[in-house]
Amino acid sequence: MANYTNKLEKLKNRRQDIITKAFSLNENFNKKTYGESTTYALEAMEEISAEYTNNTYKQVMRVQNHLKPGLNEYGIDVDFRYQGSVPTNTHIKLYSDIDLLAIHQKFYTLEPPLRPTYPYLGDTLADLKELRSRAFRILDTVFTSCDIDDSGGKALTISGGSLNRKIDIISSNWHNTVRYQNSNDEVYRGVKILDRDNNKEILNFPFMHIHCINQKDIEVGGNEKRVIRLLKSIKADADENINVSSYDIASLVYRMDNSYLHTSRNQRIVLINNTNQFLTKVINDKTFRESLYVANGTRRLFCNDGTRLEEVVKLQKEVEALVFEIAKELKPLNESIEKSIVYY
Repeated sequence: MANYTNKLEKLKNRRQDIITKAFSLNENFNKKTYGESTTYALEAMEEISAEYTNNTYKQVMRVQNHLKPGLNEYGIDVDFRYQGSVPTNTHIKLYSDIDLLAIHQKFYTLEPPLRPTYPYLGDTLADLKELRSRAFRILDTVFTSCDIDDSGGKALTISGGSLNRKIDIISSNWHNTVRYQNSNDEVYRGVKILDRDNNKEILNFPFMHIHCINQKDIEVGGNEKRVIRLLKSIKADADENINVSSYDIASLVYRMDNSYLHTSRNQRIVLINNTNQFLTKVINDKTFRESLYVANGTRRLFCNDGTRLEEVVKLQKEVEALVFEIAKELKPLNESIEKSIVYY
């Protein structure tokens, strides 16, 4: 039997203001209106307060406001964008980490068959490495009370001190696709990020990912992001390590049929049972599983660079255990989870 007393405590700790010690939680959390497993599930679906998300952006802006002029002094012009769970509002901590793309403006790469009018004659890898090393020097000089970690291959990390956030600064450049060239819509624009340790660049499409997640969530009345937050919370609070990235969790939920995600406000508990059914199908139906791509369509979900079946099995078992515990709590009031009405 899962210990939801401990899981609730972990969830509370993620949502505790480290300064005021107050909790950003739904009223019903402290009223103990429902049992622990039901309360855990419903609260885990809730979004982080906009106040704390806005504060995350304020902290990263502090970093940007030093990097921009500092890099300009070295002759490096950069643009900034965000990627990860904060821009999609699927983060599960008050003091959430955020990815900051520092995009070199000196050059960009092109998707074939696009060809440059004026080919860049410089060394793009060397330029991105310089951007990163200069960024480290600037931050190390300005944020003297913060921890600055330059050991990661793909990101320079600043945390602690006055920031109260962990910010990953990722050296990158724009990658223009044919679709972007025709539409001028940044959704279709990619970025190439520096993998310093392997001396290469990696192509990503974070803005298409954000767009896909946001659009589907609108279609299902916010329930896609509720399920993403729930699964991320379940992963974070599980007794054993579950190695499924936040990116792949978001993509898994994105690939759920909308019929699984259409529920009324008072039947959100049904989402958990529907999610269990979907994950069970993913596990048991190999053809279906192998047809699944990440939200932006750039790779398969299950592959060497993605997630593994055995890790999703672990996640599904946690969801199934939660369904079982909720069913026990609701049994005196409802015949089944599918027919349950929970006011939250």
